[in-house]
Amino acid sequence: MSKLKIGDEQFINYEFIENVGKPILVFSNSLGSDLTMWDPQVEYFRNDFQIVRYDKRGHGNSSPFEGPYSFDMLENDVIKILDELKINKANFIGLSMGGMTSIGLALRHPGRFDKMVCCAARADMPPPAIEAWDQRIAVVKEKGTDGVVQGSLERWFSESFMKDTSNENIIKKASEMIRKTSVNGYVGSCEAIKKLNYLREIGKVKNDFLFVSGEKDVGAPALAMEEMHHLTPNSKYICITDVAHVFNLEKPNEVNKILAEFLS
Repeated sequence: MSKLKIGDEQFINYEFIENVGKPILVFSNSLGSDLTMWDPQVEYFRNDFQIVRYDKRGHGNSSPFEGPYSFDMLENDVIKILDELKINKANFIGLSMGGMTSIGLALRHPGRFDKMVCCAARADMPPPAIEAWDQRIAVVKEKGTDGVVQGSLERWFSESFMKDTSNENIIKKASEMIRKTSVNGYVGSCEAIKKLNYLREIGKVKNDFLFVSGEKDVGAPALAMEEMHHLTPNSKYICITDVAHVFNLEKPNEVNKILAEFLS
């Protein structure tokens, strides 16, 4: 693991798996998770790509930066990591908040990226959703991130996945990631999400794009993601059946194959 210094005492934690001569693949995680959420994908792609993954501000082992955050800020963190590693161009895969970040990067820094994947994400935030984010912020300020563990798990995974005892280790790990997220990181990120407004610009995206939704995802509904695909030139869309929000952990083999086919 490496540290990208931001300011005097704060840093972004990131990992670079070098594989000289191979293309670059950047993974960006969801709200309330850390870079280890991509373990199944890193294991699958590590022989064919050089891999960069990182903990967002206030998440995982990154500093608990004081918020509020903005997507400009979060996207600039990615560019700073690429600059630090002297990477001119990369492929990018983001899920949830990472998926939102992918759209902003494609709009603001298109020349730094090749193919991009947006998983389980919206491109805007309608008023009822903003109200729900305010409620979640209030819970975290009062109870810490422990207060949103159960609700997050119920959004992240389908009911059938949660009930299957063979998935206990994945659910336990997911719980620990949420609890480990700092209050600053969680609340600061929620403030950025509340202001999400890329839908009006998404038609300007030039990069090859893949949108992937989960059939049972209530946070980033399949219909909303399909609309994003229709508005985005050079894009493809896939809906994975019987999964909720964090489908890279729920159906890793299927997700890996989808990603590999798009990146090939």
